[in-house]
Amino acid sequence: MIVCPACSLENPDGAMDCARCHLSASLFDVVREAAGESPESNPRYEETIGEILSQLGDGPGTPEPSASAQVSHAHRFPSAADGSGTGAASSEPAAPTLGGLPALPPAGDLPVLLRQVNDYLALGRRQGLDLSAFTARTHEAMASQDRATVESLSRDLFIFLAASLTDEYESAIGRRHELAGLIPTATLDVELEGCRSALGLGDVAGAQRRLRHVEQALSDLEDQWATVQILVTESDLLAKTIQDLGGDPRPALGPLAEGQRRARAGDRPGAEPVLARATLALWLLLNPLFQKELARLKERLLVRRAEGADVGPAVGQLRHLAADLRHRNFASAVLTYRTLRDLVDGVVTAVPSPTGAGPAPPRG
Repeated sequence: MIVCPACSLENPDGAMDCARCHLSASLFDVVREAAGESPESNPRYEETIGEILSQLGDGPGTPEPSASAQVSHAHRFPSAADGSGTGAASSEPAAPTLGGLPALPPAGDLPVLLRQVNDYLALGRRQGLDLSAFTARTHEAMASQDRATVESLSRDLFIFLAASLTDEYESAIGRRHELAGLIPTATLDVELEGCRSALGLGDVAGAQRRLRHVEQALSDLEDQWATVQILVTESDLLAKTIQDLGGDPRPALGPLAEGQRRARAGDRPGAEPVLARATLALWLLLNPLFQKELARLKERLLVRRAEGADVGPAVGQLRHLAADLRHRNFASAVLTYRTLRDLVDGVVTAVPSPTGAGPAPPRG
């Protein structure tokens, strides 16, 4: 029997892939070996990047922390940047939409309207809104006690508050969507439905109370599932980069799907190690492609330097990339590589025309 290094299932000798997570058996040994390496060890890449920097006349030095490294610590993530992530689609139902504008409360007599104004002002202050536009009107309405003036003020305050709460609701829906592809959100959706109903009825005070609960629930979920979000994002980025470089990520995609399945079932402790091994397996598939790409970028950088181009920004990105690779910050390494690639491939050096009449067309 052979044990899958991603999900720990025992598989019969000679199996082509894991029966549970479908990691290719060809990756069992390398994933197991790589999982036992020190996170600080990646001498091959350090040697390669050091060689490139030396050939560019820039000593290896000490790599700076990558600005994109903060990706690995963020609590909120999109999937792959271009929406082409390889993860399975969410089976969660859509969050409740607002379905129309909040209803204006019925206009009552003057005492009722005055209470509404006071309640709306207090609610606005709790929301941290700038109510200065209503200060003069409030003084006028309270002094005059004119019903039409107070009613107009009450209506405008309601619209102002409803707009703010609607924006907050839409923001919460956006945060919910970022989680829905990874984890179950049924309990959160009940809270969101309560917000939607309160707003639809014009109950701005009730909507605000429910939104506070929603925001706390969202923050708790984002904190609890941050590692899963990071690992899925890393896997998506790695899989897309493998495809971009002409490789095939499919031998390592099984553990990603299995980890996401466990996450959607609410099994965070079971999902995290499988997703971590999925990321590692994808990185191992990317390794030989990445080495070839670094060699290509080196040659391109040398050509551009010979043409008189400023390669300083690319050198800076190489230093960032070395730091990312040293710490196995896979998502940041991929993002840094993409920036480096764009710098190397995307900048065209102008070539003076023979007549001196201006720059010639860019050379292909």
